Amino acid sequence: MIAGIGCDIVEISRLEQNQEALAAKILSAKELELYNTLKNKQRKQEFLAGRFAAKEAIFKACNEMKLITNIEILNDENGKPVCSVDGYTIHISIAHEQDVAIAYAIWEKES
Repeated sequence: MIAGIGCDIVEISRLEQNQEALAAKILSAKELELYNTLKNKQRKQEFLAGRFAAKEAIFKACNEMKLITNIEILNDENGKPVCSVDGYTIHISIAHEQDVAIAYAIWEKES
């Protein structure tokens, strides 16, 4: 059963200032490892904006505040974003185009 849906959009260029500090603040340790493997500045901004939008969408879907670094979004073997939050089943989608990143989150609850 769907218990909540969240959506968030982020203007990528807004993350340019203090990008590294923001990455350290909002990314989990594993996400930060992935972020640091990216060589292209634009790709790093897209990654960070996408993760930030996804975590905001998750907050909206779950209607509960969690520490942002406790929400971990990695990719499965096919590249699909997979979310890990204790006690929650959350489906997410992340996209970025030109100067925006958008994410949707669906919180699924056992009926």
